[in-house]
Amino acid sequence: MAGIRVSASIKKIEVNDQGDCITLNFSDNSFPDRFFTMLDHIQKRAEDAQAQENEIREHCEAGDAARTAAAMYREFHEDVMREVDALFGADTCRKVFGEIVPGIELFDDFFSQLLPYFEAYNRERAEKLGRYSAARTANV
Repeated sequence: MAGIRVSASIKKIEVNDQGDCITLNFSDNSFPDRFFTMLDHIQKRAEDAQAQENEIREHCEAGDAARTAAAMYREFHEDVMREVDALFGADTCRKVFGEIVPGIELFDDFFSQLLPYFEAYNRERAEKLGRYSAARTANV
């Protein structure tokens, strides 16, 4: 019997010493866009959080300001965790960071280590699309 199988562009990446993995599903054309949209959203929220912290420090006493700012940043980082888990799969943050609420510097490190996979995907995609140029397909 004749058949075909489509080659999926899924990258499986080990993220800790216990062998846990996450997957980057490049077969889903929306995945890269959702990743970069998430990064933009996090950047905007981080800027807003910094402005909010400045306002808290201006209007609260020292002890209250520190406590309020800490609670605000914890909520921000927990929101980022939910976004990361929604994009990469349940428990991604636990696999990558352990049982903590990671700070933005850890998220930045994580995202920076993922970027080469997106760059490689873009190169591979451009090469594959080049196969279908008008010259090669005789304008079909």
